[in-house]
Amino acid sequence: MSFATDIRNELGGLSIKPLCCRRAFLYGLIYGATVEGERVTASFPVTKEGPYHPHEQAISLIHTLFSRDSTLTTETRGAHRYAHLSFEYKHAARNLRALATLPEEEAACETLSTFMGFKCDGCSTHFLRGVFIAYGTVNDPAKSYHLEIKLPDDGRAEPLRILLAEAGYELGLINRNGQAGLFCKSGGTIQELLAYIGATSSVFDFFNAQITRSIRNDENRATNCVTENISRAIRTGARQLAAIQYLEGHNLLAALPEELQYTARLRLNNPDITLSELSELHIPPITKSGLHHRLEKIMTFYEKMSGQ
Repeated sequence: MSFATDIRNELGGLSIKPLCCRRAFLYGLIYGATVEGERVTASFPVTKEGPYHPHEQAISLIHTLFSRDSTLTTETRGAHRYAHLSFEYKHAARNLRALATLPEEEAACETLSTFMGFKCDGCSTHFLRGVFIAYGTVNDPAKSYHLEIKLPDDGRAEPLRILLAEAGYELGLINRNGQAGLFCKSGGTIQELLAYIGATSSVFDFFNAQITRSIRNDENRATNCVTENISRAIRTGARQLAAIQYLEGHNLLAALPEELQYTARLRLNNPDITLSELSELHIPPITKSGLHHRLEKIMTFYEKMSGQ
């Protein structure tokens, strides 16, 4: 199963006891619904992954809380299957229609907690849980940090953004191909938001994926650093060897002090060994830093003689 499906299954299995919170949760499930007159139609993706199907829970809650029956139809588009849930309820239709048509300046100051009539502190949490189940998705944190909530219009995206901000979670607004929504790319914020709406087990999975990803990134950085150091050493060694070959070819090695001639000929005769191995070949052996100092003098002489 996908990471988002695991979260959805976990959230859908949580019990909600207060009547006002159950109502808030239902409004979250239908928050992105379309409205025609008094008819509300909400669409839910249908998957075969896990036992939880949000449209089935919505049907039950609509019957219990609104005393309304629902009409259910299904549709397949490409590789995806959707359940369309339709019912008539004037109060719900009025609220959703008003949100969809709010001018931007009004949407910016309106809050869902008052507009939807939340009764207790838990209502907003359960509402956000319903919204995420129906319209949210989270990438696998082992690959990338990205949470997105897709909504049909800015009128519903902006009040939701404000509600999340009031709870301490800053999400950005997005409008792609005429569809509005919210997004977040902060791993810490995503983790905290999932915990807030009740996805406790998924938070631990997210945290473990963060640790694994961090370790992998550290290993990659270390590997890249080692690779770069090796490449740098190879490039330096190649330049030194080429310089010594130039001096040898132009009969210039004899102009160097004896210890530098000795080092140059050792390098010329042992082109593939490391600096540590080259330093030990000297009689008597010299330190690696001493060898490095000699090679620098040889390179300085080469640059002077070759005009480079």
